Amino acid sequence: MSYITREDGQHFVIPSYRDVLTVKQKSQLKKEILALSNSYGEYITLQKKGMQQYEVAFSSDTGYLLGESIWHHFKKPLDLIYCEAIPNTTEAILVIVKSGSVYLDGSFPVDSIPEELVIFLTQQNNFEIYTYGDVPISKEPEAEKFSFEPGSVKSFTVLDHPVFPTLALLKIYQLRLVDTVLKDQGIGVLPIRQAVTGVIFLGLLWFMYSWWANRPPPPPPPAQVINPFQPFMETLATPAPDEELLKLVDAATLFLQISGWSAHDINYASGVVSARLLSNGGTMADLYTFAKAHQATVSIGSSGVGISMSLSLKKRPVPNKIYSVQKVVAAVIDRVAAVLPGNNLTLAAVEKKNVYSVEKVTINLTAVSPGVLGLLGKQLAELPLVLNEVKLTADDSGNLTGSITLDALGS
Repeated sequence: MSYITREDGQHFVIPSYRDVLTVKQKSQLKKEILALSNSYGEYITLQKKGMQQYEVAFSSDTGYLLGESIWHHFKKPLDLIYCEAIPNTTEAILVIVKSGSVYLDGSFPVDSIPEELVIFLTQQNNFEIYTYGDVPISKEPEAEKFSFEPGSVKSFTVLDHPVFPTLALLKIYQLRLVDTVLKDQGIGVLPIRQAVTGVIFLGLLWFMYSWWANRPPPPPPPAQVINPFQPFMETLATPAPDEELLKLVDAATLFLQISGWSAHDINYASGVVSARLLSNGGTMADLYTFAKAHQATVSIGSSGVGISMSLSLKKRPVPNKIYSVQKVVAAVIDRVAAVLPGNNLTLAAVEKKNVYSVEKVTINLTAVSPGVLGLLGKQLAELPLVLNEVKLTADDSGNLTGSITLDALGS
């Protein structure tokens, strides 16, 4: 179900897609929103997060965002888990917020909620946890209930009253038609004030042109100085490999825990994780339910059943230094050896690109756990690397074998 209906008839929606769009011009923003709307629904919310960033959610239903409304109710903590039992049912509302963004929200069978939380046992967390009613989450270990390690919990509160029946209806989280939202925010339309200002501006331009018409033209501007390192900086203005690998581990762990299915070939490139699935008694209906809950996509083709998920990634800051490519590769060798002792790297020939060089580095993996892959990702932090692709094969124990291909950049 894409929404939950409250007793007063209000719909609280689980959007089909959330994203943070980075654009320089509002015309570009409008094009991207309209394109995404064709795939994910004609109702949206749109909030400005920075000078060039907008947070947008899409749905085919009208109503109010469930996860964001509950997050707002608890004063927007950085990491949040809220679970509320739904009366007279075997389901509960579950909302998970990670790093200030809604990771998961919706209504879930009570016995499936521990499966949604187990992925966080391998991560560093600082959750504020709130529960109401008989839900399978406890502060201290209990039979048939899920509990976190104390170091992952900032606070744990059992509420005396449920939040959902009295949850505030906030306009900023109301899903409305795309055209209405864009018009309200002045995107893709010409406001009257801007039109009047434009007419006045054109009049001033004509006056200044008439006054200066008989004067000699000004000298030509100096030639624009082109930064030879611009391609180097643009190449590294991409998601950091350590962030990509850590989020890949989360997605791969999620795929390996699909009930009734086993994931074998797990690949990553350009922000998308995909896997080939084999049924261990699971049904396609179960798989589609899982995919909808985790904003994933199921595909069926000649090679079998597959699943894919887009990772939410942000670009790293533009670098202001360039190091020797040999020193960069040496750092990679030492850091990888700290996690994977032995000869696990393959190096290609250095390729010269004008003022900087690129060397392809392949890290070979043999039967490593997802946790080791996460540690390996942390070792690559703050290095001038670009992650090209990851190809993995999972065995019956969930261990991963394959390769990670990166580009090392330097002088």
